[in-house]
Amino acid sequence: MRDIRASIDEINAAFAAHRIGGGAGDNPNVQRAQAALVDFMRTGRADAMAALLPQNRSMSSDSDPDGGYTVPEQIDSVIQNQLIELSPMRALASIVRTSTADYSKLINRRGATSGWVGERSDRPTTDTPMLGEIKPPMGELYAQPEITARLMDDSAFDLAAFLQENVSDEFSMQEAGAFVFGDGVEKPRGFLSLPTAPTADATRPFGTLQYKATGVAGDIFDGTHNGIDVLIDLVHSLRPSYRAGEGVGWQMNSTTASIIRKLKSLGDTANYLWQDSAIAGQPSMLLGYPVYENEYMNDVGVNTYPIAFGNWKRGYTIVDRSELRLLRDPYTKKGWIRFYFTKRVGGAPTDSNAIKLLKVAIN
Repeated sequence: MRDIRASIDEINAAFAAHRIGGGAGDNPNVQRAQAALVDFMRTGRADAMAALLPQNRSMSSDSDPDGGYTVPEQIDSVIQNQLIELSPMRALASIVRTSTADYSKLINRRGATSGWVGERSDRPTTDTPMLGEIKPPMGELYAQPEITARLMDDSAFDLAAFLQENVSDEFSMQEAGAFVFGDGVEKPRGFLSLPTAPTADATRPFGTLQYKATGVAGDIFDGTHNGIDVLIDLVHSLRPSYRAGEGVGWQMNSTTASIIRKLKSLGDTANYLWQDSAIAGQPSMLLGYPVYENEYMNDVGVNTYPIAFGNWKRGYTIVDRSELRLLRDPYTKKGWIRFYFTKRVGGAPTDSNAIKLLKVAIN
């Protein structure tokens, strides 16, 4: 029991770090939720977890015919915060929680017109805004770790590490890939799945992302193209209003980041453009904007899009449809206990003017 208590203390520390439920590791509600989940995972008894649900919610009996139990909100919140730490898209994009599969978002594609008039002048009718409707496609995300029944009986079972390694990490990998290149079939639609064009916002079709070409067939720079100018062009292809506020920054994988870090300004000083963060946990800066490493971005190659810049809060929406659910299965595989975690997640690019891409191409 001493080791189990140590595991619970680890989760308490995570809650305190994320300011969940007031941020106190000794919060009795948090402790009760953690103990209830430990008891359910070890024994299959769900009474303690059922008592944590709001009075207007129902929970299945021990046979759980509805396909699992709702994980206590406090534990769900810790996992969600771990996903934010592991996934740049969850840290940057807009996140909406909904109870319906029919969530949609209206985007102002062009905007209403207006004008100046005198006190006695006629007020001509102005254009109404052109609205586009976005319905983020959804899918069921799952993780199914398993451990031996003997290990579960061992008091040294580390619940905190188990959840981190087998649930949070798995969810973050699946989500991160879908948010970048998902095809929208039973999963989110990634922003790199959208059509692209070199044309500006005013003339490009809604739902098409603008790109800036490197001018080099298979690289970001060569003897003629310094690689810096196109990055500056990429920044300024985003409207000033989009460049302000939270959620603005670069995304690239670590291989591309190692290339960009070597770019230097021209002239006698030849300073690196990349500015490493002096604060632990804070992103590095490039041309005044933070850089977030996303391993699902393309490598540098012919006709690839290795770098994206944008206002991700306006450019991408993640939809969490339901709470995390857990099905404990000690029957399918004799001698093993499976834990089937599920959640419904959707996502889609929303404002196509808010995301800009760097394309490795001549034009």
